[in-house]
Amino acid sequence: MKPPRDVPGQLGLDTRLVSIGCGLLIAAAVAKATYSGFFEQEMISGTAHWPIKMGFGFFALIGAYVLASRVDPGSRAHAVLLVTQSAAAMGMIAIYPSFIVTVLMVVIAWQIAWAAPLRVALMAVGVQSALLALLNCVPSPDAMNWLVLITTFGFEFFAVSAAHLARREADARAKLAKANDELRATQALVTESARVAERVRISRDLHDVLGHDLTTLAIHLDVASRMAEGRSAKHVRQARELAGGLLDKVRSAVNHVRIQPVDLRDTLHSLVDGVVGLEVRLIFPEELFAIDAPRADTILRCVQELVTNALRHADATELVIELRQAEDGTLDITGSDNGHGGTFVEGTGLAGMRERFELLGGKLSITSSMGRGLTVSGRIPAFGALA
Repeated sequence: MKPPRDVPGQLGLDTRLVSIGCGLLIAAAVAKATYSGFFEQEMISGTAHWPIKMGFGFFALIGAYVLASRVDPGSRAHAVLLVTQSAAAMGMIAIYPSFIVTVLMVVIAWQIAWAAPLRVALMAVGVQSALLALLNCVPSPDAMNWLVLITTFGFEFFAVSAAHLARREADARAKLAKANDELRATQALVTESARVAERVRISRDLHDVLGHDLTTLAIHLDVASRMAEGRSAKHVRQARELAGGLLDKVRSAVNHVRIQPVDLRDTLHSLVDGVVGLEVRLIFPEELFAIDAPRADTILRCVQELVTNALRHADATELVIELRQAEDGTLDITGSDNGHGGTFVEGTGLAGMRERFELLGGKLSITSSMGRGLTVSGRIPAFGALA
């Protein structure tokens, strides 16, 4: 299980607080060693050149700790930095087996547990404790040193357990955030589909009810205008003309309601706004021509799948989606993320996306290379055009 990516809010605050706590523990160990060097030299004076060795150890540990906070947890570089911290801490504990200095192992145990699975973290803690015993930093005549070793292992085990619980909570929050993003996307699609369906229903009702009655009225008035004589004939013809004009207006209103384009720009923004853990950038042309409902729905579904794939599979932090429209109405969409990339298997989501494009006479291409993320490019011809 990979360490979850921090999301804005409480989780980010929690990780910052832990970092502050680890920094305070390191500072306490440095302060204790410094104090003993000036006032309790008999406790560590048995080691030759101990000030230089302790100083070098603290420098190596603090440097590796700072660098570890700037690289991806679970990476090879992160593992090397953790080994460096562990070696430096064990060297300093071998020189000065103080309880305060052993808290450095707790700091390292927390970092290991946050970056590695629980079983690996427990094994690492066991190996660290065994190495401390083999380094003879707890000579048997001194029972207090054995107590320090056992206490250190206990605190390391506690740190691993706490980190494991924190990871589970962070993972649950990340899954909840993803589910919320998908729900928001689905809600946007349902809202747009309902709006389109309502427009079609209204246009159908106008056509079936008003259109039929006005047509019948126009026919009767046409017949009456031919039969009327005198002054009444003039009024009947005017009524016939008004009925015909009204029928034309109803037909125009029906066509306008039925083919009214979808507001794709606002709908896409509502779909991606608030996505947690992923920065989505939408690039639109200055003007979008009329886009019919089927093509707009395909674009919306495509963007939804791109967001879901970037969050769930690509482990990406940024997604750029560009929409272009040719003069003839042809739509082109490109989506690129900064995920890990590499070999991928076209799952149900990507296959469904390809089918939607092909049903409208379009095409879809998917490319991916290691370290360069996933790129999806699709084209949908103008409404009514052949593929």
